[in-house]
Amino acid sequence: MNADATSAARIGLDWLRTAVAPVGAFGRRHDDARAPYGPGDEARAHDEIAGVVALAAQLDRDGVPRARAALRAVPEPTPIVARARVGDPLSDVDFYELGRFVDAVAAVARAWDAAGGDTARRPPALDALRTLLAPGREGAGFYLADAFAPGLRAARETLAAEETAFETRREAIAARVRDAIGIDPAGDEFVVLRDVYDGPLPDDVLVVRETPTYRAAALRVVAPARDAALARLADEEEAARRALAEQVAREADAVAAATDVLGALDRTLARVAFAQRWGGCVPSFGGTQLAFTEATFAPLADALAARGRRYTPVTLALDGVAVLTGPNMGGKSAALATAGFVCACAALGVPPPARAAALPLLGAVTWIGGEGPEDCARLLSSYAAEVVRARETLAAATPRALVLVDEFARTTGPREGRALLVAFVEALRARGAFALVATHFDGVARAAGVAHLQIAGLREHALNALDANDLDAALDAINAAMDYRVVAAHDGEAPSDALALARLLGLGDDVVARARALHDAR
Repeated sequence: MNADATSAARIGLDWLRTAVAPVGAFGRRHDDARAPYGPGDEARAHDEIAGVVALAAQLDRDGVPRARAALRAVPEPTPIVARARVGDPLSDVDFYELGRFVDAVAAVARAWDAAGGDTARRPPALDALRTLLAPGREGAGFYLADAFAPGLRAARETLAAEETAFETRREAIAARVRDAIGIDPAGDEFVVLRDVYDGPLPDDVLVVRETPTYRAAALRVVAPARDAALARLADEEEAARRALAEQVAREADAVAAATDVLGALDRTLARVAFAQRWGGCVPSFGGTQLAFTEATFAPLADALAARGRRYTPVTLALDGVAVLTGPNMGGKSAALATAGFVCACAALGVPPPARAAALPLLGAVTWIGGEGPEDCARLLSSYAAEVVRARETLAAATPRALVLVDEFARTTGPREGRALLVAFVEALRARGAFALVATHFDGVARAAGVAHLQIAGLREHALNALDANDLDAALDAINAAMDYRVVAAHDGEAPSDALALARLLGLGDDVVARARALHDAR
């Protein structure tokens, strides 16, 4: 489903992508490889959404975030395994990270089991890789244990013997220095002050620097066997690491399969968490209607909840093109956004937060109304920006497009604006697109020959005591007084309740009374 930046922001697509983003690298990679569902993908979309809804009911609500936290903690093994596959040596740090990966996958599996997950989606155990690394995983790190190669033990024992012999020879030379000049060399190098001792130094002591006041000396401990033992151990360890890397490479397919399972599970659990929070239904696809019952525009509901306010779900049935009228602050824009949001949910394989829905899978969603960032960059006025977007929308409109029009042409003269809107609605109808057009212009639906819907509007009996100087109280009163239902409209003047809202929002009674007199006189 295509949506430009402005449309994506207005219908909550950006918010939705963030809300259902996987938490781990495998999930993000899996998600990036999955294109949104579009026309022709109805069966696959239905199956994914149905699976998410079933899991949302099955899985423990506290267990889902714990499983997601375990997914977030899984390290990335792919670069290490890729280097092993091309024959590159691996380091002890690499083997340690692979061990962490094996443990983290097991932790995800345990969290999945604890949440009530099924065996089909359970991450694999990777027992072969665990067994392969086990000899070096005693303690917190990784050690290239003798068990990894037959020559390691002998090489380490030989080196240990040569180290002992080396230390014995060194101590013998140090003893001769102590006996001859009374200096105990703390290390291989030491300083002899001339005013303390200026005679000849013992055998196997080299003078590395001389000055008039001191000589810098070093113990000369020749240990060719020790050097050879060190070189042999280094060769044995390198061979062992290469052999271990070759065995890791043979587990590459199992590791890749595990990351695929983790990626799919991460995507699924992100959607399950969304459904457990917001609810959701399995929509029917393939009909000619865009309809939903008691749908929630989650971004707005989230923002309202943060301010302690209630969201009213929206019910809508759209056959082709309809005009939506109603009062200011009555929820026309929210109804448009909800239509786009439930379609975006379906396109992303997310259960739409509604009691029921019958939806098309769309090729595109376009929002017209208000300036977007690209319009500002092109230095277009609000009216010019809307006209340009309308032109581009008509050029691309198809029966699988949803066009959401919010107060088109409201910034120009009302007679010309109304005429232009009627013609635009007729053009959308002719192209067979789905479109919901919010406006305050009168008679647009009748003139364009499309359905006319309206927001039910203010309940006059609810407009009672109000502190007009308190904006929060005013907003609460408007919310309580407003009937946000989308209902069939009767032809005639589109209600706006503008004067009543002005009074509720604290505009002076004298100003509102004068405005009402002028309105009635007209």
